[in-house]
Amino acid sequence: MKIDILSDLHFDYYFKQFNNSNRDVKKVYDNYFLHNDRAVGDVLVVAGDLGHHNNQILILLKMIKKIYEYKAIVCILGNHDYYLDGLIARDDYEDSFARARELIDLINSEDGLYCLDGNIIEIEDVKFGGAMGWYSDAYLKYKYPFGNFPLKSNNEMWKNCMPDFSMTEGIVNFDDLYHIELPKIEMVYKECNVMITHINPSFLNEHLSQEFLGQQTNTFFCFNGHKFLRGTTAKHWIFGHTHDSFSYEFAGIKCHVNAFSDRAAKIKSIEV
Repeated sequence: MKIDILSDLHFDYYFKQFNNSNRDVKKVYDNYFLHNDRAVGDVLVVAGDLGHHNNQILILLKMIKKIYEYKAIVCILGNHDYYLDGLIARDDYEDSFARARELIDLINSEDGLYCLDGNIIEIEDVKFGGAMGWYSDAYLKYKYPFGNFPLKSNNEMWKNCMPDFSMTEGIVNFDDLYHIELPKIEMVYKECNVMITHINPSFLNEHLSQEFLGQQTNTFFCFNGHKFLRGTTAKHWIFGHTHDSFSYEFAGIKCHVNAFSDRAAKIKSIEV
């Protein structure tokens, strides 16, 4: 099976909220999916950050699947998929968790579209396991092994550096979702061939975007998933969040990120 990899599509940035045409979609994505007349993969994996509007996300995923003839699109949510963008969204949803749950249900209601949330789906004998995951203080503890990082100070840095606090409702601490998401990863990492999270499962400098090497805010882009990498049955771990494209290997597992960018036409694919 040939699997195409993307993340961080951020539909709300590239498309109108309503009434997008096939031509609109092809204008954005033809250079990616059809670059140099490449053959499109069997399955598209989208490792989170679909957009800010649930109905727009569903429509555009269906259009991409049809236009580029994917057998299936498998995705997980990202931090932006919890955002409540504007007063209307904040009126429509009790909190960010309500919006996320609705989005998962909408995607899973469509044939050939899957949104993983601590579960596994099987497509032609390939098992995809996934959950969003979330960041922790692992990078800070790695970079400053003798440092002290109380929750209060981490929260202050998070609020100053990340929009995840101001754009969400119901998330109080920077690592609240980490504690919610970790059991979901535990449920699937030993039972799949391909593992998907939004957050990078390694905190090592050589496994992070080199553009931001050494910055403390890297702690909001990774978690300590080394236990999972060592114990998973997956041969490939796909993640997003980092707006970059690179691969690395840890404990024999090949890890990949390939964030969408309109600045460079490049698709990453794997064979499973």
